[in-house]
Amino acid sequence: MTKSRACPICEYPHASRVRTATDRLFRTTQEQFDLFGCPSCHLIFMDEEEVRDRLADFYPSGYWWTDAGSGGQLERKYREWMVRHDQLAFVRNALGTSFSGRLLDIGCGSGTFVKVARQAGIDAKGLEMASEAAQLAEREVPGNIFQGSEEELMKSAEQFDAIAMFHALEHVPQPFQYLKRLKKLFRSPGTLIIQVPNCASLQSRLMGGRWYGLDCPRHLYNYSTFSVLHLLGRAGYRVRMTNQFSLRDNACCMVSSLFPGLDPMASRVRARARKGKRNPLLQIGSNAVYLSLMLMAQPLARLESMLGRGGSIFVAASLD
Repeated sequence: MTKSRACPICEYPHASRVRTATDRLFRTTQEQFDLFGCPSCHLIFMDEEEVRDRLADFYPSGYWWTDAGSGGQLERKYREWMVRHDQLAFVRNALGTSFSGRLLDIGCGSGTFVKVARQAGIDAKGLEMASEAAQLAEREVPGNIFQGSEEELMKSAEQFDAIAMFHALEHVPQPFQYLKRLKKLFRSPGTLIIQVPNCASLQSRLMGGRWYGLDCPRHLYNYSTFSVLHLLGRAGYRVRMTNQFSLRDNACCMVSSLFPGLDPMASRVRARARKGKRNPLLQIGSNAVYLSLMLMAQPLARLESMLGRGGSIFVAASLD
């Protein structure tokens, strides 16, 4: 008998199993997980109940970027340039150049966005639950990182004029309840900015279970444009702006889907798990090949976005 579930976003009662998947990138487990697809809003999702108590086990040591290793400083400059011309550019466009409030980056990882935003004159702070990532971020932007959960931050009476979540919402259990609770961190009015992979993109449809954006089992929810906009509307947010092109992520997602062994972060994590060190020349060569393929994929990434089926979804929504 085919398994089915009610869609947690649009509540369509018969979302069916569309495939099984495992941790193709970081190999934290060999377990196969059911992924369900909603024919109404096109969400692809896991059954939270199966993994809720094990989520931390799926984030390996080294999951967060650091400049340690060969070519680290060069990679740092590349990452900061990309964030400055991609995520930060969308934030500036959404908030306006005259924005002078406080911004919180939830799931800030090792702090690259917070650092770049502060360099641009924005009073940005980061929130990160994972201690390893929070320590890396604190090194980047001392005194501007909160370690802990959103609920813990709410108790401190901190409030913000804007909140950003770059590739974070897809990791969050019970997203509707989460977005409702998140309002406590806003001053009114406030702006929420999110970025998620687009599971209705052309690259997702073409690559199926190989698509990097699924990132099973860390991504509990894989959003289409319709499903994420529906979720925001249900939670009481008014959508102001959307975009489906990410200079940093769309082409990379294509390349990592086709050649997961070349993905820089995944290869570092797997090397650490083996307790071995990669040959520095091999690492530099692998990164150079990856970068070349990514540059070649940029026109395709731009084209799919122009067709309304880009690999990422940026959304700016307000709490007027």
